[in-house]
Amino acid sequence: MAEGDGLGSLWERRFAANQTVFRRSNERLIRWLGPFAPGSMEYVCECGDDSCGDLISLLESEYEHVRSNSAWFLIALDHEILPGDSEWIVETHDHHNVVEKSGAAGATAKATDIRLNRVAP
Repeated sequence: MAEGDGLGSLWERRFAANQTVFRRSNERLIRWLGPFAPGSMEYVCECGDDSCGDLISLLESEYEHVRSNSAWFLIALDHEILPGDSEWIVETHDHHNVVEKSGAAGATAKATDIRLNRVAP
């Protein structure tokens, strides 16, 4: 597909797909470990870097706040975000940022949100 086809560049789509994989990992963590993890849990950074393995300690309620919007993702401080207007920081906290996707990246985030689409994590 051409870069100007409204779907974003191949790199942007791959970046968004990587973030979706990390978000699904966090969903599995909640499902499997949540009932046994009082207090905070370690969540996987949801940045688009497929080599990232950073963990972010949050209360479940804090992660649920991030997940309250399908276009929001949890990323560690100073991690790469998409250039231009495809992604921007909407919240900054002590150890993490919350980023929001728009355009092709936002569409990918919504289309792959297991909570919206009832796909098994």
